[in-house]
Amino acid sequence: MLEALIPYIHAPERTLVEDLPLIGPLKLQLFGPLVATGVIIGWRQCLKYAKKKDIDEFLFRDYLFWMLVFAFVISHLVSVIFYFPERIKEDPIVLVQVWNGLSSVGGFFGAFIGMMWYLKKHKQPIIVYADATIYGLLVGWCFGRAGCSVVHDHPGRVVEPGTFLAVGEWPDGTWRYDLGLLEFMFALTLMLVLYFGVDVHKKRPGWLVGVVVTAYAPFRFVLDFFRADEIASKVIQTPDVRYAGLTTAQWFTVAFLLAGLWLLFGRKERPADHDYAKDSERIAREEAERAKEKGKDAAKAKAKAKDDDDDDHVSAESARDDDDGDEAALDDDRADDEDADDDADADDDKKA
Repeated sequence: MLEALIPYIHAPERTLVEDLPLIGPLKLQLFGPLVATGVIIGWRQCLKYAKKKDIDEFLFRDYLFWMLVFAFVISHLVSVIFYFPERIKEDPIVLVQVWNGLSSVGGFFGAFIGMMWYLKKHKQPIIVYADATIYGLLVGWCFGRAGCSVVHDHPGRVVEPGTFLAVGEWPDGTWRYDLGLLEFMFALTLMLVLYFGVDVHKKRPGWLVGVVVTAYAPFRFVLDFFRADEIASKVIQTPDVRYAGLTTAQWFTVAFLLAGLWLLFGRKERPADHDYAKDSERIAREEAERAKEKGKDAAKAKAKAKDDDDDDHVSAESARDDDDGDEAALDDDRADDEDADDDADADDDKKA
């Protein structure tokens, strides 16, 4: 029966510290390690894409760091402010507790803001960096949504037992869709198609981003209609806030869809898209600088050796001059002695 296909799994959880200042309870559950693994593997995939495109590795690593900072911070702020505003009234500290609630569309938006800020600052074209970022995000996204499906933090509406793709039984005894699990399935499928079914490295700049956001936007828009909209004990304490009947994510996906369609069908490739800092050029500069420094060191060593030779020559001449002076002094002494002897002889003759 379909009921047995997707059972509700109680993920193990352990409280490490009951109450840390500003943090509250510190718990260990599968969500954290899965997200961390996704970040690490996604980071490596981004670097792999960047290497294929010859993007300056050092600049790109720095870019990834700041992009992730913006993504996590804004993801959390979107989650708290737009999805659970009542938490701010209960405890304003929740605004700085980045680990306490994340929004996927908020993360995409935060990554975009961080990307724009960093690349404008360093005068780099945006589109090739966006492609590299989305390439790594595909696998990181899978791990993140796998974590969501394990902890069941995106419960859907109640459905009949045995409904296709429904999960059960939840702690309140109901069967529901697990939206984290459904999005994990979607993300995994999209990643496999783009990683193994398409040579994305040969596509024009912007194509990869366009495909991903165009595919995701309508999926997420429809998915959010299946979100739980009623409080349920041990399942959901606060349903998502709706604005004009739509969730925050749905409003974001409208913008995502428009941007994706423009990237796929409206934007043309530009020469400036390839005018980014190249890794090969950086390596060539570094090798030239090393060769230059090596040449300077060799010139300094040669000059020092010449100075040492000159010093030795001067020392030798000084030694010869000293020897000549000693011989002259000795001759003078001899001459003085001979003059003294002559005077003594003359005095003896006078006396005789």
